[in-house]
Amino acid sequence: MLKPERLNDQTFDDIVETAVKEIARFDTDWNNLQAADPGMTLVDLFAWLKAIQHEYMSVILPDSQRRFLSLLGIRQRRSTGAKTLLELTGAHRDTHIPAQTKWMAGDMAFENPDSATAFAAALTGVRFRGKSNLVEIAAGELDGNRLFAVFPCLGLEPERQPDGEMVLLFDRPIPKDIPFSLYFGVAGDKRRTPVGEEPFYPLAEVAWEVWTAEGWQEAELLRDDTHAFLFSGLVTLRHAGEMVPMEGGCALRARLLRDDYDIPPQINSIRFNVLEVRQQDTMVRCDVFRDQDTLVLDSDLGIQGEQRVFLETGDGWQETGDFHREAFSDGRIAIRLPERALGAMVLSCDRRRLPNGVVLGSGTGFSGQELTFDSKDAEYESLRLLIGRKAGEGCLFQLWERRDDLFASGPRDNHFVLDDQRGTIRFGDHIQGTMPPKGTDNILLCSYRTCRGKASDIKAGRITGPKTADPDLLSLTVEQFLPAQGGQDGETFEETAARAGETLRSGRRAVTEADYLSAVRSVPGLIVENCRVLTGFDGPDDSRVTVVVQGAGRAERTPRAAYKENIRAALDQCRMLNAQVNVVWPRTVKLVVRGRIAVAPYYHDAEQVVRRRVEDFVAGLNQTFGSILSYGELYCAVDLLECVRGIEALSIEPMGDYIAKTRTDDIVVPPNSIYEIERFELRLTGSL
Repeated sequence: MLKPERLNDQTFDDIVETAVKEIARFDTDWNNLQAADPGMTLVDLFAWLKAIQHEYMSVILPDSQRRFLSLLGIRQRRSTGAKTLLELTGAHRDTHIPAQTKWMAGDMAFENPDSATAFAAALTGVRFRGKSNLVEIAAGELDGNRLFAVFPCLGLEPERQPDGEMVLLFDRPIPKDIPFSLYFGVAGDKRRTPVGEEPFYPLAEVAWEVWTAEGWQEAELLRDDTHAFLFSGLVTLRHAGEMVPMEGGCALRARLLRDDYDIPPQINSIRFNVLEVRQQDTMVRCDVFRDQDTLVLDSDLGIQGEQRVFLETGDGWQETGDFHREAFSDGRIAIRLPERALGAMVLSCDRRRLPNGVVLGSGTGFSGQELTFDSKDAEYESLRLLIGRKAGEGCLFQLWERRDDLFASGPRDNHFVLDDQRGTIRFGDHIQGTMPPKGTDNILLCSYRTCRGKASDIKAGRITGPKTADPDLLSLTVEQFLPAQGGQDGETFEETAARAGETLRSGRRAVTEADYLSAVRSVPGLIVENCRVLTGFDGPDDSRVTVVVQGAGRAERTPRAAYKENIRAALDQCRMLNAQVNVVWPRTVKLVVRGRIAVAPYYHDAEQVVRRRVEDFVAGLNQTFGSILSYGELYCAVDLLECVRGIEALSIEPMGDYIAKTRTDDIVVPPNSIYEIERFELRLTGSL
């Protein structure tokens, strides 16, 4: 990183001393340089102005530093809650779960972000079919201790038309048009790189279908954390057909459409009625409706909280008290208006924990107004404000946007800044952002949640049940079968700056061989056992960067289209603009090892020992593609064995093109080559 130049390199006394020395150059008659002289007063004044200018020129204020980091793509990390999964069983009927229902772990609340359903249906059995192979098991056998191939009979090479499916059987139909989730415990390989938000080209394609009176009908895949059974995770589906029973029960199947797996997937558990929850505690919720006279609140806070209703006008939102609440049979709340509105916004809050409701404060009308805000546990991204100005006899409200800073805000932009380090909300000055109008209780919380950051990472089994008055929800059996993970505390600005320095030092561009190797080994969703970066692979005129990749399983020595797509996509994010990338697989050079070896007495397993020594020697060479096989080193490796009395003859013959032998019988191969022993032809003499 560039070291910033220090502009404030002179003290006030240094500046005065320099100025005094310059006086004689311009006026020799001025010889009274004592402090009592009026001219020296001016010298001191201008020296002070210069010192102040240098001081400000050398200081980068925190807001400016934050802006510079933002331009580099580095943002301050905010506090977030951990996530986990719950399995809900024991529902006597399909039970509606409102959004943001609180699932308690002691005094810590976890919430489901969206509404869900706990189904009365239960998983009873699973069938795994591939070609002529059929494995049928009861649901209880998927207990996490046994492994089952999701698609049996996947061979060493993928087929153009794969034939494999997994059928899940249920004791009753799953209702249509309602999302449902299953959790699959996959025997994943620890070497596989996790898939995050980066682009990922799946290694396989799976179609989900349900059995209806018209046959198999496609189900919509809403979410797949398993990425076609590469990882353990959640699969969320929705179907539009009426499920009917077939032999064994109501059926849902996963059918393999495209097979480019490196390692065929295996599972050890399947869970139905799985709900994802995140550690957060919603204090204020905002629901916006368009062109409706009935506003349905489908959230825990909407059902149990206090509401304020605002109707949309041409210039903003105006509050109305002309509404009433009605309860549906499933617990949801309807807010009924006397007539249809263009738009309506409902703010719901927990008045027991917010004594002032959604009221945050009052506008003063002065520039740079700040409000004290208890942001210790605030979830930064959740905070939104609704601010009103006087309009006639009422108040007209506008939604204000939260920004990291006000640098890009114009004089009329309704923006605010949450300074969670100081615990304040700051507004503009009519130059950068506007200010709230003067009023009473006209600054409202529109959305607000809290979370406990890293402290929300808890062990499995800590969540015991929902905090609700709904008897159907209270009757559910709740199992938190995974630990809650992913919670993080917010960074201070100093921590962000330190992380930025480390990020900039590490770099994001692939320039050197080490950069490319690091990028390839971290490609999401793949297992990269070995790789090498080459230049001039196809001759001196080849200016491409060639990456030799060795995957795992079926991708160890055979090219895989999915591997190539993912590697190219990953390298496109970090390669230099003029760099072209070529992805190739290792080229196998087969070896025939012949020898006549005298063996010391009493070594009955001498042949196995010799074979093992040669195989280990070749395996060591394969750690680096294109290694030269030194005949002398191999000869010594065998000759030094305790069971070998002497080597009468030893030869190694390579098979393939573009291979050369030196005068010392060393084998030179292309740079993307690996060795494989085709066969041994050994003759051992002298053993008893």
